[in-house]
Amino acid sequence: MRITLKEIASLVSGELKGQEDYLIEGVAGLESASAKDITYLGHVKYEDLLVSNKAGCVFLPAGFKSDAVRNAIYVSNPQWAFVRILRIFAKERQPKMPWGPHSTAVIHPTAKLGKNVHVGAGCVIDEGAEVGDLTVLYPQCYVGRYAKIGKNCLLYPQVVVREDCEIGEGVIVHSGTVIGSDGYGYVLIEGVHEKIPQIGKVVVEEDVEIGANVTIDRATLGETRIGRGTKIDNLVQIAHNVKIGKHCLIISQVGIAGSSQVGDYATLAGQAGIPDHIKIGNKAIVIAQSGVMADVPDGAVVFGSPARPHREAMKLQALFNKLPEIYETVKKWKNENAKV
Repeated sequence: MRITLKEIASLVSGELKGQEDYLIEGVAGLESASAKDITYLGHVKYEDLLVSNKAGCVFLPAGFKSDAVRNAIYVSNPQWAFVRILRIFAKERQPKMPWGPHSTAVIHPTAKLGKNVHVGAGCVIDEGAEVGDLTVLYPQCYVGRYAKIGKNCLLYPQVVVREDCEIGEGVIVHSGTVIGSDGYGYVLIEGVHEKIPQIGKVVVEEDVEIGANVTIDRATLGETRIGRGTKIDNLVQIAHNVKIGKHCLIISQVGIAGSSQVGDYATLAGQAGIPDHIKIGNKAIVIAQSGVMADVPDGAVVFGSPARPHREAMKLQALFNKLPEIYETVKKWKNENAKV
């Protein structure tokens, strides 16, 4: 793909300083970009990297000046401008999918496929399932009985969407993820853990992205719900009847136990643990490896195990670091007083 700087500036509504007809053929990071690449300066504190860079063009913050680059496009948000151009190059690199089912796909006669659906080799679409227009199922995906997948979705190889589950429009699901596995529910009867049937479903709203090897359990009754625009990283476990709000960020190895609720725009950082029936407020942040033991209010930032308000947790951590010194002081004091 080749595109001129004039075209790029127009696409991002930027101010071009340089050669309008200069051709860009790729995208790259600031330190590795070549003369045919476009890149961006993420923060002015990294401006020293501009001196040695060889990029054909650099997105720079509006109002920032530099004589170190041959061509520059000034925009309010260089990273976002770069992402918009990166999307164009990424789309060009995507394989062209043939519409329709592969000869080895197994599709139940009662299943409904929309227009221009791609069904890869070895896929199984079960009884009464529905797949929306322009959705792509890579090889070996399974869509269970009466499951519904919306338009413009992308399911990578070996994704499982079990019976009755619903996926909204524009959802991306990466390989190995299981949506609608049984919730972990048992009752102890006369020394035996008896299984509680899990007959609810999972609802994934539009514009959600789910990473690789994520498990989202169906509800015991009712639904487990993932809100619109939420982004879930790899290796996350979401248990039965959990409700995740809109536009949340859930990072790798987070575990959320049954019937907990996460508010809109909340962030759960890597390996955070949320027990059952906990409420995480809107725009709250749970820092990495924190163990939440109580509800977290709107906008709060918590850290530690048990998780505490961030500032309080940092003070305690500072005290913990001084414990060896405190111990030696107390030990010395005890020895001196023992001789008296």
